[in-house]
Amino acid sequence: MNASELKQAARKFARVGGGIYTKAADVGADLVGIAPAEAFAHLPERNRPETVSDRVKSVVVVGHRILRGALRGVEEGTNFGSTYQTYGFSWMEDLFLSRTVYHLTCFLEDAGVEAIPFLAHRNPDDAFEPDYKAAAEAAGLGSIGKGGFFLTPQYGHRQRFALILTDFAFEPDHPRQTGLCRGCRACLESCPLGALSEAGEGRNFRLDESVCAGCRNGAYTWPGRSDRADRYAAACGRACLVALENKITGRYEHKFRKRSVWSIGPVAQEKQI
Repeated sequence: MNASELKQAARKFARVGGGIYTKAADVGADLVGIAPAEAFAHLPERNRPETVSDRVKSVVVVGHRILRGALRGVEEGTNFGSTYQTYGFSWMEDLFLSRTVYHLTCFLEDAGVEAIPFLAHRNPDDAFEPDYKAAAEAAGLGSIGKGGFFLTPQYGHRQRFALILTDFAFEPDHPRQTGLCRGCRACLESCPLGALSEAGEGRNFRLDESVCAGCRNGAYTWPGRSDRADRYAAACGRACLVALENKITGRYEHKFRKRSVWSIGPVAQEKQI
């Protein structure tokens, strides 16, 4: 690379490398981090960015918070559909997060960077299946708790992620352990169906996806969208929220939980726990 090319590369990095964080915030991102492509080398081949293109050098991870208020109706047992499904799930991915990713991808393209956006939808015919938790961890945004939720210092378990694969070598962020999950077992003990179980000392809890798919305690399944139950608003997810609300940076005037917890067991019989 000659002197002229070095200067051009330096100008590009100054414009894109440092500007992406500001731009991400400007277009609505609550979280953004960057991981190098080699950080995924230990994953199965279908989860590696190189499966899409051997030009990928960096992975930009973009996150939106799930509104705390979107979980209120499920917590109270008064609103199970419209609020959470709209503002915590479907619109969150299809409108809010996708719009942020689109604008951030345009910013990268305008700077001459090839950028390939990915959202949470799974297509069984695709060779690449993004591992959003592994990507967010590699990008220094937080860590995975024993109950399987990705935890950030800002929002606990309340966020969703998208990825942008790029051919630009960003300065990466560094993985970190948040220390948020201390194995308190709140998620495990809150599940009326016993979908979570111990898996051995020091290991994450085991999740039985088939049991989880039948949960009527705030979990959601969406055939054709995902083969896994969405657990953010489920009993285990809300128990995680309660356990972490004094540990995260986002604080509220009132505690999230104000009543005894409702639950529906395998036989659809309501009880108090």
